[in-house]
Amino acid sequence: MNLDELSEKLNSISYSLKNDNSYETLLKKLKEEPEIKQEYYDSLDPLDRDYQKKNDDYKKLISGFSQSYLELCEWYVGPELPMNDTTFLDNKDSINTLYFMFLMSMFIKSN
Repeated sequence: MNLDELSEKLNSISYSLKNDNSYETLLKKLKEEPEIKQEYYDSLDPLDRDYQKKNDDYKKLISGFSQSYLELCEWYVGPELPMNDTTFLDNKDSINTLYFMFLMSMFIKSN
């Protein structure tokens, strides 16, 4: 084996080690194992942990139904749960709450 071939082989191994062996990647690959799943959840931030647990439960729930049936269900929101990024403009009650807060701030400022 000449030195160029050896150098290429070592470089490819080094490249694959840098890309594939991060702790997070390993946990994502092994998170389906019951013993590893809790370690994966513990490695996440608290908000991400709650979302990931709910998302995994949701995926497990929808896996038993056909896509045609799911599209007819009102509780189906897609293949994954959306992140909980709610705003005051999402529904009518939230908009009313926003207007109420705006009016109350005007009364507070006028005093």
